[in-house]
Amino acid sequence: MMMTNTQLKTLLAVADTGSVIGASRRLFVSSAAVSSTLAALSREVGTDLTQRVGRGLALTPAGRVLAGYAATLLGAMEEALVRSREASHPDAPTLRIGAVATVGEELLPRWLQGYLELMPHATINLEVANKTSLFELLGDHRVDLVISGRPTQSEFVHVIATRGHELALIANKRRATEWFDGSLSPTAQQVGEHTWLVREPGSGTRASAEELLGELAISPATLSVGSNLAMKRLVELGLGVAVISTESVSKELAAGELVSLTVEPFPQRRSWCLAVRTGETLAGSIDHFANYLGSLGEVEFTLEPHGLGEIAKGTERLG
Repeated sequence: MMMTNTQLKTLLAVADTGSVIGASRRLFVSSAAVSSTLAALSREVGTDLTQRVGRGLALTPAGRVLAGYAATLLGAMEEALVRSREASHPDAPTLRIGAVATVGEELLPRWLQGYLELMPHATINLEVANKTSLFELLGDHRVDLVISGRPTQSEFVHVIATRGHELALIANKRRATEWFDGSLSPTAQQVGEHTWLVREPGSGTRASAEELLGELAISPATLSVGSNLAMKRLVELGLGVAVISTESVSKELAAGELVSLTVEPFPQRRSWCLAVRTGETLAGSIDHFANYLGSLGEVEFTLEPHGLGEIAKGTERLG
């Protein structure tokens, strides 16, 4: 007997949710079915894969090892199926894209609308998550393109194109006027007296905010927010300031509802990066999509556009 896709998906669901009930809800099966599937997988492997922890369920060391392989195996199998279908139907590509919140909420809807007009039979699989999660998905072959802030040295990826954007310290205009005596150029000490809204751990925007707090040498009160949209709404309500891409609040800035504070080193020029796995030939659908964005002037290529299909064969690490 061999391990099945169902067994591997069940193991990952338990790992993610921490319980049989949680896994059953995610997989839309009964709790009994989850327990039976886990038992069968444990017999196949020859050791226990889960253990009780309080009222929940956790993976054993063997279970964690298998779960790591399971994510990659399932992703590779999905990728193989998608690419095989594309070979027979090149007019119906599948784009498996992962994007950070700002890109997924502000840029990709517009990009994909135009792309689908050009390729009406294309399928779009979009994952919106924080930077850390996205590179895990890329490594597990569950997405083929990640659009995020610049990769760290720990990620073995190729950046095929970039798009510049501005990172700014944003505040509600009325609140900022009250807080800073009418000035939109407060001192570091003044902005440090107010709450900073930051994204959750693993977010590139949070890492940028923490880096900039270090540069400013201040330690303000912080409030961790789990989504880009929620953080923007909290700023609009005047509950604090936030480091955020101006692309995410362009309408509110234009309307005068929010303001960009001039506090050295803000605003800063940063880049969204289109990243793919190293050591592989770039998927044809991603090659086509990237060239489409390039033709619109939305991104700048790190190499000539016609070379995209080959550059992912390199093995260097980008920092």
